[in-house]
Amino acid sequence: MNEPRSTLGLLPAIAGRYSPRAYSDRPVTDEELTLVLEAARWAPSSMNEQPWRFLVTRRDGEGHAALLDGLDHSNRIWAEKAPVLMLALVHRILHRLNAENHHARHDLGLAVGQLGVQATSMGMGMHQLGGFSPAKVRAAFAIPEVYDLVTVIVLGWPGDAAGLPQHLQERERTRSARKPLAELVHYGRFKP
Repeated sequence: MNEPRSTLGLLPAIAGRYSPRAYSDRPVTDEELTLVLEAARWAPSSMNEQPWRFLVTRRDGEGHAALLDGLDHSNRIWAEKAPVLMLALVHRILHRLNAENHHARHDLGLAVGQLGVQATSMGMGMHQLGGFSPAKVRAAFAIPEVYDLVTVIVLGWPGDAAGLPQHLQERERTRSARKPLAELVHYGRFKP
């Protein structure tokens, strides 16, 4: 596998994170699922609002077919093999102030980041999807408008790329490159 790696001493669960499309048939146990969700629960959030919510479905379980049906076809063809699909959403209102929570998506990102580090440390793979129909998923689960539907998370144990459609096999075997720090970080002043 072509694996761009950091030359710095990152934690293995950060350095080893990737977004697989190939998943094995191995189920995620209740204990394993609880552990990754617990990692998300302990993320920091603005005013400790904890605005994130996760709608969790398991292959062949309640809600799974409806969430899978909300995915774009290009994602559905491989995500259907994963044992867990989760919808990540946020509550947009700060309860204490009854005002818009402008940090809700940021806070969800922190929670999902911690979920991903925990999953990777356990040997699991996690892939976030923006390719889904929020309107279709909202209707299927009767989710109130005060929640933003942000991403679908595919979770499970990495599998064999040979089980993917041909056009996805090479993408599975190649890790995405990262931009250099010099392009992402600005010291003292912003340089566009």
